[in-house]
Amino acid sequence: MGAAAVLDGVPGVEEHGNAALLIIDPQVDFHDGADYPGSLAIVGATADSKRIADLILRHPMSFDHIFVSLDTHHRVHIGHGVFWTGTDGKEPPPFTNVSHADVVAGKWRARDPKLQQWALDYTKSLEVGGRFVHTIWPYHCVLGTKGHCVTDALMPALDEWSKLRGRAVTWVLKGQNNRTEMYSTFKAEVPVHDDPATLLNVSLIKSLEKHRQVVVCGQAKSHCVNYSTRDLLSRWPTGRTKDVVLLTDCTTAVGGCEAAADEFEADMRVAGVTLVKSVDFTPAGAEVAA
Repeated sequence: MGAAAVLDGVPGVEEHGNAALLIIDPQVDFHDGADYPGSLAIVGATADSKRIADLILRHPMSFDHIFVSLDTHHRVHIGHGVFWTGTDGKEPPPFTNVSHADVVAGKWRARDPKLQQWALDYTKSLEVGGRFVHTIWPYHCVLGTKGHCVTDALMPALDEWSKLRGRAVTWVLKGQNNRTEMYSTFKAEVPVHDDPATLLNVSLIKSLEKHRQVVVCGQAKSHCVNYSTRDLLSRWPTGRTKDVVLLTDCTTAVGGCEAAADEFEADMRVAGVTLVKSVDFTPAGAEVAA
């Protein structure tokens, strides 16, 4: 239970504001480089986080709220190999695609027999939804591990913003339900019938829409940023699409998934989302702060 949770350290603070910054999954396991040996490292993610940090430090008084989502998994999770077993008794290696046809044929099955019917239903629903064939990822963002933590390329800037504004970062935990993927910050790929937190998080969207702008960045452009932004737009007020801002140089595709990231950017341009590099962006309210 509990695929998502919003941890707001400042209840009662006025939610209306100029710019809200939504940073998606800026965690160690997604970061590259000798200092950030992430298990699912995205080449370019560390540079992205440094640019996000620079933006925060340039405009600390203009971002009235900062929301940070954290991919949060148990080791036994449907996106990890240990959930599954093959005909040889071994788990599928990372980056294996587990299709519905594979599960029907018995090539892969749930290690826990009680979850076999769910494995069939899940893979079928995922493919009907048209976003993905189920993928096995390296073990990543497991709660309690270093990989779950925010990269220190970004965390000092979050701390400085919090000190200057006297406000806590709002943390959005996603992905705790081990029966479904939750690429999006706002909902699971396949809702779980006994877990309401896997449904669209309308209250979080309503909190964001009280700002003049919502600025989106983080990892990865092909997956979590992509589908978070699409889900945000699914309930965004009519006529305000331009108020959703995508920082194009503060998010990078998973290697091999660049086409999905390019399609995402193209779709956002057509939808009317504002696409801009961080160096060229001025948040709403910055003119007042200046």
